[in-house]
Amino acid sequence: KLDSDIAFRDVNPDEYIGLSLPGGRAPEFLRYDEDLLNIIKDFFAKRKPVASICHAIEILAAADVIRGRRVTTIPRCRLDAEFSGATYVEEPLVIDDNLYCCRFKRECSAWMKAFNTELNKRA
Repeated sequence: KLDSDIAFRDVNPDEYIGLSLPGGRAPEFLRYDEDLLNIIKDFFAKRKPVASICHAIEILAAADVIRGRRVTTIPRCRLDAEFSGATYVEEPLVIDDNLYCCRFKRECSAWMKAFNTELNKRA
């Protein structure tokens, strides 16, 4: 459990170089937050790195930013990806332009290494 120190409505995406979206059950609820969806759309419009694991694909699908992209996620979220116009790939790590996708936490080492490498290039 983490305490938040900023609300989505107060986030200025220009102050950040990357965005990491965790999985779990939270994305099921967060995908309805218009302020969060606007942040995500801004990151994709500016091609800033975005990391997504597990259920986080639900947020990206709601933001309509994965259409035409290759993605991975846990098998039970495959339909969310495909209904949103993405191509689901059953691999531990899928990188499509600025999007870094991973399926499970047990596979996240390569995902975070690739994402952090990109962040370091931009820092």
